[in-house]
Amino acid sequence: MRAVFAGLLLLAGAAVAQEGFPLDGTWRGVHAAPDGTQRTIVLIMEWDGRVIGGTINPGPDSVTFESASLAPADWKFTLAASGPGGTPIAFTGTLGDIGRYDRTLTGKWSEGQQSFDIRFVRE
Repeated sequence: MRAVFAGLLLLAGAAVAQEGFPLDGTWRGVHAAPDGTQRTIVLIMEWDGRVIGGTINPGPDSVTFESASLAPADWKFTLAASGPGGTPIAFTGTLGDIGRYDRTLTGKWSEGQQSFDIRFVRE
């Protein structure tokens, strides 16, 4: 009986360890502006089996992804969206720490005429 119970615990642990698509979840990055202020950018991403969907800064002024892709050969991620007033938003980066829960996305964020380096961490 103990062997059966131990086996069930091992199976339950393996089931919890299966996380699915590596971009699913909430990602947070902080950018320090030249004037010293900090801006937090939050990405919520979800894979539906075909498309990477998501939201930038969820809330009343949220922005929905127009397109997003992940190239698993080199773990390059790109996203495009249009912000308030049609301002183009783009991010190109690399997925890192893939074996960890709190994996990272590191790259360049562009919004209108601004561009800066940013590192997102999955929460």
